[in-house]
Amino acid sequence: MISFLNQHLAFILPILYKIALAAGLLFGAHLVSKLCLVSLEKGLHKIKNIDDTFLPVTKLMMQYLVYGIAGLFILNLFGVNTASIVTLVGVGGLSIGLALKDMLSNVASGLALLMLRPFRNGDAVEAGGVSGVIKEIGLFTTRLQTFSGVYVCVPNNLFWSNSILNYSRNKKRRFEIQVPLTYFDSLDSAMTALNEVLSSEPRLLDDPAPQLFVKKLNFTAVVLEMRAWVKTAEYWDVYWSVNQKVKAVMEQGKMAVPLLRKEIQIQKDAD
Repeated sequence: MISFLNQHLAFILPILYKIALAAGLLFGAHLVSKLCLVSLEKGLHKIKNIDDTFLPVTKLMMQYLVYGIAGLFILNLFGVNTASIVTLVGVGGLSIGLALKDMLSNVASGLALLMLRPFRNGDAVEAGGVSGVIKEIGLFTTRLQTFSGVYVCVPNNLFWSNSILNYSRNKKRRFEIQVPLTYFDSLDSAMTALNEVLSSEPRLLDDPAPQLFVKKLNFTAVVLEMRAWVKTAEYWDVYWSVNQKVKAVMEQGKMAVPLLRKEIQIQKDAD
């Protein structure tokens, strides 16, 4: 054994040296990656208009970059021609890209979502038939929780290729409530009662002012519409409250809801 080591020592030592150096490069890449992630997180939090949706993907890309550079150094250390590998990766990447075009499309869509930011973590959104609260935007998918508490993982391309409704972005929202009125009821009395409902709700915004008007005339009813602006965070509470007050007005007999009726005429044949 000793003679074998003495004979091949000149060959083994350089290999052991390169292995140790490669291990050191990997450990150094790990430390550099950790340092870069900490610095990146602190730096992004200091920048205005940067939210948490941008951080996870940026950290992941930073890790890939650091370990990728370390991998090239290690390959070059063992005498591998990295230039040819880069060329091979480029050619192979084209083939893989054609085979995985849908996955790459999700990556491109994820980057576009992060840069343009049509929504952020915690926003209530709807797109492509999916609605819920955004939890995290990743490179390939966006994770959200539906309003009924169901976890949904959506490909980024679905969001990017469809119109996105963001219910949380603006600070205020307008609600509309339609109230049908029979032709036999007094229009002035009904509008007075509904205006009292709007006036009794303190959470309605004064600018723009609440509105009440005749929206349309149907065959069976006069349709009134109530419009008012509220803070986005209070939207549903106010909406439900106003509906409840409108129902109370109906119970007080100040207005009646038209009911669909069918008239059946029975005609007897003359004897």
